[in-house]
Amino acid sequence: MSVGEGLHLLHSNTEGKFVALTFDDGYTDTFTQALPLLKKYGCTATCYLVSDAIGTHNHWDAAYLSETKPLMSHHQVHRWLAAGMEIGSHSRSHPKLQELDEATASAEIVESRQALRAAFGVHVDHFAYPFGRFSQATADLVRRAGYDSAVSLLPGVAGTTDDRYRLPRIFVDGTRGWYKFLLQIATPYENLRRRARSE
Repeated sequence: MSVGEGLHLLHSNTEGKFVALTFDDGYTDTFTQALPLLKKYGCTATCYLVSDAIGTHNHWDAAYLSETKPLMSHHQVHRWLAAGMEIGSHSRSHPKLQELDEATASAEIVESRQALRAAFGVHVDHFAYPFGRFSQATADLVRRAGYDSAVSLLPGVAGTTDDRYRLPRIFVDGTRGWYKFLLQIATPYENLRRRARSE
């Protein structure tokens, strides 16, 4: 399910476990590859968009990856939403927010939300830190901007006592394999976080 749906269940004393699915950046393959599967299996998900980069490419890490990856167009985002999916903010330009001065970081956080709301006419209540990195000051800016939550790349499973602006996630990509993914799920998340801090 989406982050919005997941947070509602997490804080409504609902028994049982569930998975909130998230996609960062808004790559075109989220639309072409993931969306058909989400629809096939009756799932929803949240895609965090870089508001100034919609319809362009991953300028923030293309040189590092040696790969230019296309991002969803406005039309594709509209179709993502029409399919019952959710969008969140991933800043305006995908900078390292914790390295910016407060005014610049705040503009990235606030103006991205405003732009996405104006472009797509939906609530934008959830934020993902670019590169998964943040400081306490960054989290405070997201909270003051009026978002309901923010996700990071801190490893682990979110619980009812977690700070909604420091939510952990289990990172998934095509290089880690099923064994490591299942191990991450089975490992108590406090151990995962301690391990991440030590690396």
